[in-house]
Amino acid sequence: MPAEKLSKASAAINLNQLHFPMKKLRYYFMAGIAGLAIVLSSCKKSGDTSNNKENNQALVAKGFVVLPRHFSNQMTVTANLLPFESVEVKTPVAGTVLAIHFKEGQKINRGQSLVQIDDRIWKAQIKRLEAQLLAAKEDLQRKKVLVTAEGASREELESAESSVQQLEAQIEELEVFVDLAKVPAPFSGQAGMRDFSVGAYLSQGQAITQIAQSDRLKVDFNLAGRYVSQFQAGKEITIIANGDSLIASVYAINPVVDANARTIRVRASLNNKNNWLPGDFAVASLVLDDQDSALVIPTQLIIPELGAETVFLYKNGKAVKQTVVTGPRNHQVALIAGGLQPGDTLLATGLMQLRNGMPVKISETENSTEL
Repeated sequence: MPAEKLSKASAAINLNQLHFPMKKLRYYFMAGIAGLAIVLSSCKKSGDTSNNKENNQALVAKGFVVLPRHFSNQMTVTANLLPFESVEVKTPVAGTVLAIHFKEGQKINRGQSLVQIDDRIWKAQIKRLEAQLLAAKEDLQRKKVLVTAEGASREELESAESSVQQLEAQIEELEVFVDLAKVPAPFSGQAGMRDFSVGAYLSQGQAITQIAQSDRLKVDFNLAGRYVSQFQAGKEITIIANGDSLIASVYAINPVVDANARTIRVRASLNNKNNWLPGDFAVASLVLDDQDSALVIPTQLIIPELGAETVFLYKNGKAVKQTVVTGPRNHQVALIAGGLQPGDTLLATGLMQLRNGMPVKISETENSTEL
């Protein structure tokens, strides 16, 4: 064989030896892919069977039966205790204090003199004017007789009458000053402190003491404007202070809502049987809504959604989503204003797993009357 042909044959043999391992590797690779596909298909079928089995299995949950019951929506707000009447008494006239007729902290009766301001000058002036008035009245009587006999003119009679009226007015003015010098109490209450003594000179308008009527108290509190329609004069509320409570009666509601806080001011009064002090911390317990046959459910059964609130009803072994309209609520229950009927059964557990139409099995139930 020529050398050229031997060289070509040798080259062909070497190429065949190189291609054989590649073909074998391709065969094993394709076989591996086929096996993996079989395994995945088997797992998928197994998973589908498991899911079908799981879907066919009902979710076990507790039920809640909606029954009518009494519902009272209560709210607690901070309240201010105020004296029913309170005033800082100031001296109406200037003068020297001749006497003090009250003790600090004692009960004061209406009209009782608190202090006596020196009024001797006014009394002396009254005596002088009374003497002048007596003479003026006698002169007036003479003028009336003379006018009848045409011995005096009408102008002289009118002048005499005017003199009498002026003297009477001056006396009346001085008598007012004499009364004011006694500084009478404007109403009954408890006196506060004083910062002067007998002999002190008090300027007009200078403070004498504070008088507060605390046997009755005013109770002030602010309420959201939307609740105003549920309040009217005569409504009773409970006031709690110092670990005790008293019943107060609403007697005034501010006609204007505060533009900043959107609240309205309500005022009530109470008989202070517990001797509470004005300014004590207190809270007002308000009943905003009271119904005897209301549908209420626990607040945790309500599922908030965008623009709606829903619950899950139990019907024919399945969970059915139902939109509800809620009313007032407290920390425990919510009033249902629409969407439910007495006797409906709600699903109370597993709410995160529930889907509309899911099979459900009730394990146990409770109802509204047990809340």
